[in-house]
Amino acid sequence: MYAPHKVKLAVSGCPRNCAESGIKDVGVIGVDSGWEIYIAGNGGIKTEAGQFFCKLKTAEEVLEYSGAFTELYRREGWYLERTVHYVNRVGLDHVKKKILDDHAGRKALWERLQFALDGEPDPWFEHQKASLDTRQFTKLATEGQEA
Repeated sequence: MYAPHKVKLAVSGCPRNCAESGIKDVGVIGVDSGWEIYIAGNGGIKTEAGQFFCKLKTAEEVLEYSGAFTELYRREGWYLERTVHYVNRVGLDHVKKKILDDHAGRKALWERLQFALDGEPDPWFEHQKASLDTRQFTKLATEGQEA
């Protein structure tokens, strides 16, 4: 998937949050009543906690809402701008308005993402099509040695 910058996703099946979903671009945390979605987190040197986005009841809703956010970021984010900076620039209210408040707009964003991903191999199910370019693992020649 092409995006302004890398996009990290995580799903934690319970509130213990072992996958560190709260510091990912899109994080999903399982709770008793469904799923909580957090967006615009950032790990690493400048760690930023993700912002609570919404609470959903079904896995299908989680896919739609998180996918709609991803597509909105793909459309509105600047080149090399991470989601944390994108949301800081446009405001969380803007993102919520586009996805939570606009049912038709959310559906359109989700469908657009599905269109963009159509034909892309799923590495979990299509291993051969999604195989890695193994040239990245070729040893480099060092002085006095051959590769």
